[in-house]
Amino acid sequence: MFAALRRLRAEIAQLAGAANVKSVPTVEDMIATRVSLDGEPAFRLATLDARRREAIRRSASDAGLYGSSIVDGLFDLYVSTRLANTLIFPETESVLAALGECFQLGVITNSNNDPADLGLSFQFSFVIRGDVEPYQKPDPRIFQLAASTGGYELGSSVHVGDSLETDVTGANRAGAISVWLDRVGDVSVSGVSPHHTIRSLSELPGLLGIA
Repeated sequence: MFAALRRLRAEIAQLAGAANVKSVPTVEDMIATRVSLDGEPAFRLATLDARRREAIRRSASDAGLYGSSIVDGLFDLYVSTRLANTLIFPETESVLAALGECFQLGVITNSNNDPADLGLSFQFSFVIRGDVEPYQKPDPRIFQLAASTGGYELGSSVHVGDSLETDVTGANRAGAISVWLDRVGDVSVSGVSPHHTIRSLSELPGLLGIA
């Protein structure tokens, strides 16, 4: 995300020109603008894509840039940069292949990226994307939507993710089994406790009893 925002800010600065460079918002300003939309009634039920686009529009207008074509171009740049900076760890495909032989696999993501763009679509029976739904993780409704789509019970499902705030909190609220993928030994968020913690996806088959 940060790489995409830095690239977005650089593009806004270039388009704004030297005369308006001081009015170009910082990355922190851009994040604050995006987060503020969550509390605005007009955007409370908007998709994540709609909120991101509006945040980009506001950041661009702060720098004196207006017009749908400019906003469309900046939004496309943000999405493509995020995709280009998405890292697939070496063990991912082999672990998913092993899990896919024993379990139904699905995706719940808040991002614009579809697993198909990363070459992983064959592993999943469904994909629920927060950028096209009116709610995102940690809202339990997106987990409920996934369960309805996949035809499974949340209480017998396992959700694996690397964010305590969105993945673990959302899974816990929805009644799923939460597995926190903590690759760096992060500091726990107060009050958020995963059912299980792993440091690598390679630990997941053993945790689920299929190693």
